[in-house]
Order: sequence, then structure tokens, then C-alpha cells
Amino acid sequence: MSELSNLFDKELILFNVEGSTRQNIFEQVSKVLDSNGYTQSTFLDALNKREDEFPTGVVTANLPIALPHANPENVKRPFIAVVQTKNLITVQQMGIGDDEETKNFFFLGIVEETQDLQVKLLQRFMELMNDKEFVNKFKSAADKDSMYDLFMNNF
Repeated sequence: MSELSNLFDKELILFNVEGSTRQNIFEQVSKVLDSNGYTQSTFLDALNKREDEFPTGVVTANLPIALPHANPENVKRPFIAVVQTKNLITVQQMGIGDDEETKNFFFLGIVEETQDLQVKLLQRFMELMNDKEFVNKFKSAADKDSMYDLFMNNF
């Protein structure tokens, strides 16, 4: 296992999350992160503020994704939450601000001590989402165990 694979937790793999807006999804995921001891009480506000200022939607070769995150002071311990929504959610694309629709969110929790991992994480997600075989496995993962195993074997 790499240092990146240690960031995954089965409790942070969420399927069919219902909501109609990015804010709905962020609120639900923030509750799960908070109840599992990963974030500070400031996380949700910081997450929305950062997403407003620096959108994290990415259109890759095989799958549109979003990589939302908040500044390290809002995170108690590092994590990656894998979230698939029931409906398409509109987010803004990183760097250009154009609308993008996605059902696939990867919430990144970086703490000060592991801030250097952020670039590695973004690079690895881009590699994986541009790998058609990985994306097909990702799309067919139907439960927490299979999704967790997929990331453990590829991060």
C-alpha cells in the first residue's frame, strides 16, 4: 500500500447520495466526515467557500469528476471520500469555471503535515480517470467493499 491508499476508509464510500445541488451534496458528506472524526466544525463552510473561489470540476477522457477540498486547518485527519450521487450535479470546472455535470465526487482531506500529497493526489486521480479500464471498473463497483478494493489496488 502506498501513502495515498492509507487515506481511504470504507465508511467514506457513499453511493446514491441524493441532492439537487453541490451544496446539498457537500452538506451530507460533511455530516459523514464530521461524525467519523475527520473534520472540524468549520469544514462545510470552508469547503463551500473554497469551491466558490476555486472550482474543482474536471472533465477527464472517460468520466467527469469533482475533487472538492477545504484548507488543511479544517481537517482533523487526512482522508479521501468517494461519493457517487443519484443525480447529476452541476459543478464548475477547475481553472475555467464552465458548467460541468457529474455524479462522481472525491472529497480530499489534507492536513498541514501532508499538504505535499495534494499534488500527488490530483495527478493520480487524473491518471486513473483517463484510464478506460479503471473507469469501467469504477463504474461497475456496486458496493463499499469492491470500491474500496479498487482504490486499494490502484492508489
